[in-house]
Amino acid sequence: MKLEQIKRHPDFPFRDFQSDDLQFLMLELYWAELLRDSLPESVAADWGPEWAADPEDGSPILSVSNRKLMPPRMLRIIQSVNNDQFPELDLETWEPITYRGDAYYIPCGPSLTYGKTDQDLKTPIEELVIFSEVSEVCERMVRDYIRLWCVERISEKQMEVVVEAYDARLDAVLIDPEEDEDQGVSIFDRDRLTPPDTCIRP
Repeated sequence: MKLEQIKRHPDFPFRDFQSDDLQFLMLELYWAELLRDSLPESVAADWGPEWAADPEDGSPILSVSNRKLMPPRMLRIIQSVNNDQFPELDLETWEPITYRGDAYYIPCGPSLTYGKTDQDLKTPIEELVIFSEVSEVCERMVRDYIRLWCVERISEKQMEVVVEAYDARLDAVLIDPEEDEDQGVSIFDRDRLTPPDTCIRP
């Protein structure tokens, strides 16, 4: 089934995957097809399945590896779900959101794992982890991260720059009034602290 066919399914974007087996299978297929659709054929041949998808929480929903590279390179996608209905960042507008404690929700973003080893517990690996829900803006972001990590194969250090730039942009729009008061920053001054759009390229 092609990606566009999956997206025409009546249950798309499969938000009930944790309680509906068919939706879980369709969600798993969505991510697999998105990866396939994002990779040139010559590159896709080098990537194969690593860990099975987890139907309970979608962590992971997709796990693949390229073992032709040394160190082996991994890609893991974790399904994001805002079950707690926390304040949610709109990735289209990047309007600031106010939260307290850790009670906020980011629909998509990248991270790197450090010091991880392969299944032999000896061979070091490089792994990009993407947490994401299913939406148009998240799909665009995930495609970009896949291109950088799997196709252009930028270095782990360059990917670190991408992750840090994204985190800095998040910090500028996530507003914790209690933290700001402790640091002597008025929430009304946040607009002047917000940096310009950050390109995800290193």
